[in-house]
Parts: sequence; C-alpha cells; structure tokens
Amino acid sequence: MLEFAEAVLKDLRTLRSDTEAMVLNGSVTSMERYRFLMGRLEGLNLVEDVMKERLKKFSEMD
Repeated sequence: MLEFAEAVLKDLRTLRSDTEAMVLNGSVTSMERYRFLMGRLEGLNLVEDVMKERLKKFSEMD
C-alpha cells in the first residue's frame, strides 16, 4: 500500500514539474491553454495534499 502511494506521489510531482515547465518556458499559445494548465496545477496540488494527509493519518494509526 505504501509503495503504491509513494509511486502515485512521485507521478504527481513529475506531472506538476512538467506542467510548471510548460507555463514558465513560454510555450503556452493561448489564454485557454494557460487556464487549462493552471487548473491542472491546482488539481495536482490538491490531490497531493489529500494523499499526504491520508498517509499521515494512516501512519499514525499504526
């Protein structure tokens, strides 16, 4: 279970890093694309925060 959660967190961080790079390197060609990428970043951050919180509660239960 823990290995799965760590793998998902790693994938989330990679997606976030790649998305941040797209925004910061100036390759965004429209406001619609920019909004999409910013929404993706918000979603990835939210999921990562929720997973961290759940993992913390899970580890405290042991």
